[in-house]
Amino acid sequence: MSAAVRAPSAAPVAAGPPETPGTQVRRPVGAVLGLAGTVLAAVWLSLVALTGVLDGTGWVPGTLLAALAVVAATATSRVLRLPGALAPLFGAGALVLVLTVLFLREPALLGLVPTPGSLGLAAHLWREAAGVAAERPAPYPDTAALAFVAALVTGVVTLFVDTVLVALRLPGLSALGVLALLVVPALVLPESVGAAGTAAAVLAALVLLGGGRRFGAVREPRTAAAPGSWPRALVVGAGVLAVTLLVPGLVPGFVNGAFPQGSGLAGERASGVGPLRAVGQDLRSAEQLPRLEYTTSTGEPELLRVLALTDFSGTEWFPDSTGLEPGPGDLAPTPLQPVGDGPERTTAVELRDWSERWLPLPWAPVGVTGLEDGDWAWSPRDLAVHGERVPPEGTAYEVRSVAPEPTSAQLREAPAAPETPELAPYLELPEQTPAALRDAARERAGDAPTAFDQALALQEWLRSDEFRYDVDAPLAQGYDAGGMGSLEEFLAVRAGYAGHFAPAMAVMARELGIPARVAVGYLPATGTDTADAAPEAEEPFGDAADPGAFPVLPRDAHAWPELWFEGSGWVRFEPTPGTGDLPGYAAEGSQDGDGQSPEGEGTAEPTGEPTDAPTPASTADSSETDAPSAEPTAVPTPESTAAPAPEEDAEPAVWPVWLAGGLAAALLALLAALPRLLRSRRRRRRLRVLGDEGTPAPQRALAGWAEVEDLAVDHGVGRAAAETPRAFVDRLGAALPAAAAPLGRLGRDVERALYAPGTAAWSPEAAPADVTALRAALAERGGPGTGRARWRARWLPRSVTARR
Repeated sequence: MSAAVRAPSAAPVAAGPPETPGTQVRRPVGAVLGLAGTVLAAVWLSLVALTGVLDGTGWVPGTLLAALAVVAATATSRVLRLPGALAPLFGAGALVLVLTVLFLREPALLGLVPTPGSLGLAAHLWREAAGVAAERPAPYPDTAALAFVAALVTGVVTLFVDTVLVALRLPGLSALGVLALLVVPALVLPESVGAAGTAAAVLAALVLLGGGRRFGAVREPRTAAAPGSWPRALVVGAGVLAVTLLVPGLVPGFVNGAFPQGSGLAGERASGVGPLRAVGQDLRSAEQLPRLEYTTSTGEPELLRVLALTDFSGTEWFPDSTGLEPGPGDLAPTPLQPVGDGPERTTAVELRDWSERWLPLPWAPVGVTGLEDGDWAWSPRDLAVHGERVPPEGTAYEVRSVAPEPTSAQLREAPAAPETPELAPYLELPEQTPAALRDAARERAGDAPTAFDQALALQEWLRSDEFRYDVDAPLAQGYDAGGMGSLEEFLAVRAGYAGHFAPAMAVMARELGIPARVAVGYLPATGTDTADAAPEAEEPFGDAADPGAFPVLPRDAHAWPELWFEGSGWVRFEPTPGTGDLPGYAAEGSQDGDGQSPEGEGTAEPTGEPTDAPTPASTADSSETDAPSAEPTAVPTPESTAAPAPEEDAEPAVWPVWLAGGLAAALLALLAALPRLLRSRRRRRRLRVLGDEGTPAPQRALAGWAEVEDLAVDHGVGRAAAETPRAFVDRLGAALPAAAAPLGRLGRDVERALYAPGTAAWSPEAAPADVTALRAALAERGGPGTGRARWRARWLPRSVTARR
């Protein structure tokens, strides 16, 4: 649309030749290069946000080159005045070429032309990157697979921004590309974007708006008054900030683990994932690679403890890494962490797929050798060892440890815990502690005569048939292990895993005045399984394995409460149903010789295998298994039927593939319908202005005329550059006799709007019905190729997609 019919005070100017299919007016070379620089600057600025989730700089060259190649190719196509539809194709081809040269060179023809082998390698790199993202916490390591994915995503985003800004001339919509790169770190690792990433994203959005206006990538001015550039820029900037700050907290899937934010046990994660939630992610992990291997002087597997959680006040619970002592060689029992009498043994540990700063140690450690001083420190509070950085694969060390063996009689006779400043933090409960936990603690154990009996009562209740072990139900129903909120829901549903049972008992113990904390680590390894061996459905947690090297798999991850008893120190309990590694003192008086309590406690056996739908875990006695249930029940019913044992080689769930395909199809449908939706929205706005008697007459006339010109462009009969409105009306009226009268009224109105004195009072002759009549006449006109022309005018209107 020319400026001549858009501004009442402007004189007609050349608008170019009549639009016909396949022709369009080109921008000057300077404008093309200016828009290319705008796209490149915006995309490069948005890459700042990725530094929060990608370690190192190995991914940077690939992303920069991918964006540069796409922009250079599309700009070249436009400078050469090739058909507009070829520019995105040139950009996509350039992206494929860069990815092939940088990452897929070996199987490519001459190192440049992709082959089927290149596609296979690309798929392998994609799967490898997905595995890293699923199995490790962010920030992710600097690998070739992640660099490939980063370059691919950046290239696709660049192509999107370039197409929407330059071809469709929608600067505001092109800012979605900036948001796409910004939302990735915001959802993967909350607080990872940071001030620099947010500022860079806002600046990128402003660059797109300003560059689009400066170099002509905007549509005609609105027929009604519109806000200036700065207000619109502020709106886009506010949208960027809103997505960055609000989406991670408002979308449950990204916080509760539907898209896992790391699966290891971490000591210093951001607020999205704590060690308890990570236990569930380990248990649900489909890829069971050994975290570490160890041998023991006794030939028996050991309980490995990684860290302890003390502060229960946050929405997610993390260990305290302050007050550490340098040099693990000085590790020794302390007044707050005494180690009782027991047999001493030695454990040699070698780390494999380990990505945490806290080290796994057999309980209770009294000495560590083989680690370099200066990089490691230990906590006098809980004898945990912490490193300044993640140890490399193959790190080995040796631990001397003592296995405390208190008896139930000793624990029952222990005096009440003293009220000392050292133990005070282990009794603190936040104000938001659910009343259900407080009431349950008093109801289930408040009448027990001693603190030990109270602890046993809580353990027996949580291991009873009133609760069910299920690693999937909390994730599916949105209460995966976290803070007090997840515990309240867990107590209502009564289905969960160790990340729920352990903190629930610790919180209730504190309510009864027993100092308590939660430990996170690994149960005794189940044997010398191969790295990819899936856990057997009938194999109970904690069973002893054959002597030798014990691999520790993610499915061995566990959490348990530790309660303080004067004279014995911290004592472990096992409230998780079915856990086989039950301490002897905790079993005395609570279970009989065959492992069953008089009331039938501990019948549900946990399993770390993920299932297609949340199901109860198999029990130690297969005849007593619960039936699969998509929704956990508070108490298993006697009528429950037996659940079949899972097949070892069960096919993976296919619903994610169908879901991804459905989403892709919906996105493609939306993109296909986008030009028509944009065109319809513009038409409704203009007709509303044309029919509004309260709007000034020139604005009404110009709104109607703008729609006339766009309708003509859509149907391939656009106005020539030197053609006046009257000549255009005469030509179009001769071709469309049925629309001659409506065209005449619209033409006379626009002439008055453009040339009548500003003081003249007049009212438009035309009405919205005249535009509707013209549209119908254009759609019904005959001639060769009219069917295809009508389809294109409806679904791919040139007034939206073509540059004029």
